[in-house]
Amino acid sequence: MNTTEPMQLRLEEEVGTFIRARGLFPQAGRVIVAVSGGADSMALLAFALRRAGDWGCTVEAAHVNHGLRGADADADEAFVAAFCAEQGIKIYRHSPAAAGVSVPEHPGEDWARRLRYGWFEQLAEAQGAVIATAHTRTDQAETLLLRLARGSGLRGAAGIPVRRSCFVRPFLCVERADTEAYCRALGVPWVQDATNDADEYARNRVRHTAVPALETVNPAAVRALSGFCERMAALDGYFAQKADTLLLRAAAGDSWRRDILLAADEPVRQAALLAILRRACDPSARRLELTEQLLAAGSGAVQLSPGARVRAKDGRLWLERAEARTPPAAAPCMPLEPGEWALGGDFCVKIEILNANFASLAPDVYKKDLNYLADYAKIASSARLRTRQPGDRFAPRGRGVTKTLHRYFIEEKIPAVRRGLWPLAADGDRVLWLWGVGFAEGTQPGPDTDRLIRITPIAQVEETT
Repeated sequence: MNTTEPMQLRLEEEVGTFIRARGLFPQAGRVIVAVSGGADSMALLAFALRRAGDWGCTVEAAHVNHGLRGADADADEAFVAAFCAEQGIKIYRHSPAAAGVSVPEHPGEDWARRLRYGWFEQLAEAQGAVIATAHTRTDQAETLLLRLARGSGLRGAAGIPVRRSCFVRPFLCVERADTEAYCRALGVPWVQDATNDADEYARNRVRHTAVPALETVNPAAVRALSGFCERMAALDGYFAQKADTLLLRAAAGDSWRRDILLAADEPVRQAALLAILRRACDPSARRLELTEQLLAAGSGAVQLSPGARVRAKDGRLWLERAEARTPPAAAPCMPLEPGEWALGGDFCVKIEILNANFASLAPDVYKKDLNYLADYAKIASSARLRTRQPGDRFAPRGRGVTKTLHRYFIEEKIPAVRRGLWPLAADGDRVLWLWGVGFAEGTQPGPDTDRLIRITPIAQVEETT
């Protein structure tokens, strides 16, 4: 590598200060750098090789070949492996094919991310290491814009965390342009992923259009957005502490006193309610709104998931698990027709047939909601909304496996008392849609989709006396 220029020395000092202030690198520990081959990750690997010795760290690399880009992905893997061999460092490699994992017919970013991070977590545990990823301040700004557009709350506005479990992100204090300049100054090569230029991905549209537009208003827009995330992360931590204190004050056995929760300042109360909801589900803005209405009413229940709900009665609020409840009658069998359908027990779904192509819907569809969309042409006209029957089989999207529904329920820890009531849509013994999971593998919409079917669970507010 070449001698660094003043700007690169500044980057190293800035990143080093960032790491020390947050304790990101373990003293005399192991750092495994997640390397895709792009400029950001190659810059991080080069930085670690040059400066991780300041902490007495051993540096290694890890690369995931998702198997999605054919020869290009294989070339990237070979490039990273060759660089590591040249530097004399160990590299861990993973691919679904080598691991015996089937790539789904329509793999998406979520599938690739789950595959990648799941393996990184296993690697970190096996090697006793931290995984350093090369997210930059630019990534932080893009993530914030995407989350705000989707209606994020305070925790989402905090952006990408500097540290989460085994993952550390030392480059959140620099921008993408800095990593490319750093690589050029050191003579470090990198590869360019062609998918980064494709505007079919929401992040790329934000990168190519939204961020440059903001930079015409403020050339330091990326730094400003990243700084906002840091302030929101600090604020989220502050309210989390306040929420813990409030919940301790309001605790009454396995429940919380309604009067104490209502007397708290609204931001603290909301943080406390979110902390309660996180024990049972991924809390959305709608679930929080329903829970606040429940708290104000003082009586009723809000369904959070098939296995849990939050209840209010007699001046208390508490979480109720499915095992403690009497099983209601099973859901009827009915065709997949548009409308809102109340099924057995507290299950309710909304079915929509959308007369629009997939591309036109994409801006309005959140990534996490895609599992609830399917190509209507791929759903047999004989499909029915019903409950479990012997022999039912389900192929979850992105997993490359088909399981009996009985086995799937056991693995997902669905309470036995609820399994006979669980809503699903099926054609014969092929389960096409499952409550809380979404549509099965092979039903995904694509560029040629003309009509979509969307089946979504509806949170129920139950009035009781």
